[in-house]
Amino acid sequence: MRMGRRSGVKSSARALIIIAAVFACLLTGCGRAEDNGDVINIRLVTYDNGNVPLDAREVIAAANAVSAEKIGVTADIEFQSKEKINLMMASGEYYDVVFTSSWLNRFDMNASAGLYSDITDVVREETPALYDSIGQYWECAKVGGKIYGIPILKDMGSEDMFRLNSDYFEGQKGMVIPERMEFADLEPYLAAYKKDYPDKYPLAMDKAGLAGFYNFLERVVDPVIVVPYGQDKPTAVPFYECDELMERYRLLHKWYQAGYISPDAATIDSTAADKSIPIRPGVAWKGYLGYSNPDDWGFNVKTSIYDGPYLSRTSEQGAMFAICAGCDDEHVRAALRYIELLSTDRKFRDILGYGIEGVHFKYLDNSTVMRLKAGTDRYNTKLYQTGSVVNASVESVSPTFLGDPDQWKKVYEGYAEDGIHSSTKDFAYDPAPKSDIITALTAIYNDYAAELRTGTSDPDVVMPEVRKRMEAVGINELTEDVQQHLDEWMMQNGGGQ
Repeated sequence: MRMGRRSGVKSSARALIIIAAVFACLLTGCGRAEDNGDVINIRLVTYDNGNVPLDAREVIAAANAVSAEKIGVTADIEFQSKEKINLMMASGEYYDVVFTSSWLNRFDMNASAGLYSDITDVVREETPALYDSIGQYWECAKVGGKIYGIPILKDMGSEDMFRLNSDYFEGQKGMVIPERMEFADLEPYLAAYKKDYPDKYPLAMDKAGLAGFYNFLERVVDPVIVVPYGQDKPTAVPFYECDELMERYRLLHKWYQAGYISPDAATIDSTAADKSIPIRPGVAWKGYLGYSNPDDWGFNVKTSIYDGPYLSRTSEQGAMFAICAGCDDEHVRAALRYIELLSTDRKFRDILGYGIEGVHFKYLDNSTVMRLKAGTDRYNTKLYQTGSVVNASVESVSPTFLGDPDQWKKVYEGYAEDGIHSSTKDFAYDPAPKSDIITALTAIYNDYAAELRTGTSDPDVVMPEVRKRMEAVGINELTEDVQQHLDEWMMQNGGGQ
């Protein structure tokens, strides 16, 4: 089995850049934050999510006062863009901890290339409470059987939903919004609104498509090679050979032709400003209140889940931390202690999650938290950016619109009872040897993606052209290689014949 190779391919420019970056870190330790006596300082770089919180400096200082006393570690936390993180990784700029995932700063690729520290043994030795807290989800952080990342516990399974204006659909039309529906079951709601408002488009859609639209697939080589769920023997196929995906593309095109989707959807950057749109997509978890606050929309909202919960390597790698391969042992251990504190100490976790108590947020009587105006305006981050979501206090929308403090217990119980698990969950394909093919395929995919995922294009017209172009640059070779590795993995894990 060739999973987790360290050598890369010399002909690949990407591989050479990564190798150079590793040696730069190992040899120079460039940019390391200064330690202060008995307190070790680490540089933690996380994703900015398009926004650097204005009060970050004050909040980080408050957190450092706590962590310095409790574990002798402080952190210089930087909120950086996707582009900056990618540049940092390629250039060998030093960090101690970095945000990584299946969708940004790709974990499998960078771990396979040797950019991240092997923490398999040290995480058990130095931070047993952290190790115990992650439990079964360590599998998504392994490459070649070794642990190279720390999963950030959050919604580990993907649940995709529609968010509907319940004042209109239930109040005015007398329709029922079920807790769950099939993807195609949305059509009567679209048709009802279009009949009443023929000049409007009821389904919010921009060029990114529906949030979570591809989550029902395990994207082994995102976005072009997928493994559908529910197979006894996992089979990798080009995305255009997935029957269920094609049916969804066809349905979106039908809705586009019916006028349920804006004719400009493939070029629209965002529909967030138009609060009147009655149906929006969402990706969250059962019981999530963030989509349902009537103060945000001007009407009551109900959600209906149409997919999931799907648990896969992709979904479980939704947010992770990794430690630089260039870190010395002292900083590896310090970084792990800091992440352990975030994962086990709720009061500390709430500082980086919500800000300074009394300034940015307050605790409510049911042990949930509510953001204050300064928190909304000056420190309104997503919890996954700074650590464990599960260990943070649950947020309430208002003193009367309360969150459930036991939310995460119920979510994880739901995974155990209803979770749909990928049969390839801890399989990691090393893309480096086929990076040139993957780059060419991704470029072709991007030529068509916006129009396909918005329903603008007829998939039955477009896909033969996509297939022809992709076959010309090697998609069959790539698919065969993925399947060979997948078969070897299945044999090693008792799934082969």
